[in-house]
Amino acid sequence: MRLFGPEDVDDLALGALFHGSGGGGDPYLPRQMLHAALDRHGPVRLVDAEELDPDGLVLPVVTAGAPHSLIEKFHGTAEAAALRAALEAHAGRPVVGVLPIQLGPVNALMPLVVAAQLGLPCLDVDGMRRTFPKLEMTVFALAGLPISPIILVDSAGSSAVLTAADNNTVSSLLRSCLPSMGLVAMCSAYLLNVGQCAEIGSRQALTRCAELGAVLRSVAPGPAENYAGFLERCDGRIIFSGVVHEVVQSLDGGFARGTLSLESTDGTRSLRIDFQSENLVATEDGVPVVTVPDLINLVDVDSGFLLQSPDVVVGQQVHVIASRVDPHWHTPAGHACAGPRAFGIDLDVVPVCA
Repeated sequence: MRLFGPEDVDDLALGALFHGSGGGGDPYLPRQMLHAALDRHGPVRLVDAEELDPDGLVLPVVTAGAPHSLIEKFHGTAEAAALRAALEAHAGRPVVGVLPIQLGPVNALMPLVVAAQLGLPCLDVDGMRRTFPKLEMTVFALAGLPISPIILVDSAGSSAVLTAADNNTVSSLLRSCLPSMGLVAMCSAYLLNVGQCAEIGSRQALTRCAELGAVLRSVAPGPAENYAGFLERCDGRIIFSGVVHEVVQSLDGGFARGTLSLESTDGTRSLRIDFQSENLVATEDGVPVVTVPDLINLVDVDSGFLLQSPDVVVGQQVHVIASRVDPHWHTPAGHACAGPRAFGIDLDVVPVCA
């Protein structure tokens, strides 16, 4: 067990931004909430799964909502207790800890906010080891566990408990509820105990995420060679450097979808990036060079800031970093669950360095 305090927030937020792969929501509001929660309630106990009762019920926490909505509206201070009460009432037993579902800019930080508010430990585990836009894209789903029940609460006091016979249906029910909840809700999904988290989840997820953020913070902005140490740490490489030539995006079905077109500085190469909230496919001169489930990130050359896809503007000079994701996803089942075809793109997976 270690204590997660205010000094750890920025490293975790930066690491989570990288695992967001261009999406995962704006980290500003969750970072502010986490600082406020830590100031008010003190440090959070960040624990390995082995430190808790393996039969204990966990409270998975994820924020659901359209990226644009999460900039304008966010959680209050009452949702955490309401979500805990709803899950305990459904399961008939108390929760012993909080579980992050994904390592996105919003959803790596909010479980720590909830843990601080409820006085519970937070498991150093997650269910994606990156960010995906759907709750059925987890290692728990790969292991055959159902998403149901999904429990939603919102800042107005509304709540819902959703169950269905299959993961796609309950995920669709979740999206159908969001408009009535102002497009933002705090959710719990999967009925998990600590032992299942230890067996299936990605261990030391928050710790490694914060360590990666710390390494990235140490990189001086500028040429590609400045990123050598970071690339070794994240098992990645810079696949392209150039200027953003065109940005096309729209909001479709609650997802930010679009394409980014880049040109190399000498004008001899071009790169297209397709995204649906997160970056999905990088195609150079018509040939796919990296696809989901691996990570594709853009870094502003001048500032060194990681860029989220909706924030990219024409004329920006960027490096494109592709890095390998957790091995759980490079299996036939992982590719079927979170490869390009899971997003409606008719391509086989192209991993980094293939």
